[in-house]
Amino acid sequence: MHMCKTLRTIYLRYKKSSLSDECGGPQIYVLGGFAILLLMGLFTTFGYAYKIQIMASNLNYGTKLAATTAFGIYAVPEIDRFGIKIVDASGMQQEFKNILQDQMKDWPQSTYTLQSFQVYGESDRGASPPTGFAQPIPGTSVYIKMDFNIEINPGFIPMNTHWTIPLYVMVSSNSYESATGAWNLVR
Repeated sequence: MHMCKTLRTIYLRYKKSSLSDECGGPQIYVLGGFAILLLMGLFTTFGYAYKIQIMASNLNYGTKLAATTAFGIYAVPEIDRFGIKIVDASGMQQEFKNILQDQMKDWPQSTYTLQSFQVYGESDRGASPPTGFAQPIPGTSVYIKMDFNIEINPGFIPMNTHWTIPLYVMVSSNSYESATGAWNLVR
């Protein structure tokens, strides 16, 4: 009842205003249609933004899981340096790709692209990291750069948009302590 009264009040105010259809302005149905289209556009925009955020989170999780699993399979103790080493970097990269593809089996292959897969050893500890990473290399670690490719084609609007979001993942058995600015070496 209260909603009908509010809509009737809005309609009467419109009819009395200088913008009403009786004074040469657009009809209230045109304004209502414009408002509905505006709300649909906003809803669609926020819907796509949410979908993209969820997809990026899923890809990031899948990438970390695949990298950690492959790292665990190919990392062995390095006795002479009291650390660990990667046995086969190309085998590890292939294992990473296989695990990631299994994780993202419902996704088209074109939605993500592996840009680089860099393996560092214990002798690289303290060196500057690859582009896109902040902390120095902790020792034996793997740095992965991927691109998340997004194509939006809503269909009802003749618009086709392509975006690429970079993902950076580093996997190591060591952890970084931001308070002290040092790597906690797991030995």
